[in-house]
Amino acid sequence: MNDSIPSHSLRMCPMSDATQRGTLEKALSYMDLRPGESLLGHKVDVVFVGSCTNSRIGDLREAARLIRGRKVADSVRMMVVPGSQQVKRQAEAEGLDVVFKEAGAEWREAGCSMCIAMNGDQLAPGQYAVSTSNRNFEGRQGKGGRTFLASPLTAAATAITGVITDPRVLVEAREMA
Repeated sequence: MNDSIPSHSLRMCPMSDATQRGTLEKALSYMDLRPGESLLGHKVDVVFVGSCTNSRIGDLREAARLIRGRKVADSVRMMVVPGSQQVKRQAEAEGLDVVFKEAGAEWREAGCSMCIAMNGDQLAPGQYAVSTSNRNFEGRQGKGGRTFLASPLTAAATAITGVITDPRVLVEAREMA
């Protein structure tokens, strides 16, 4: 399992450079976040497991393993977009597409999709997303949209709960059952 998890809280490091501090403050303002605010538990509207960097077959297997037998939260739209046609074919041969669809996720064609707000796959102004894309900047996934970057496991856990979730919580819950 990937050990990457969201930051438990936002911390402002002392910065002597006014430009760096201004940039950080602008980013927090855009995301409507405050220093010290926990990211865990933050509500999201969309979860995107995709991009050529974080929807390899291993990524999809991990996310499917966590989601199997569970449902995507009613308040969340989850899109799963394989990183290539080869990955899509392999995932479908393994039945991963069925796992995602049974959970309530959209199984999509391989491609850029929401990674760069293509083909109508984009956030509305003010919506929050957890995305497995490899980079983020203002408006990348839709004008006024706000994106948190995360691992495929964190994205899957968040889709299930509807809030940013450390995937270890769901892994441990399943192991205890």
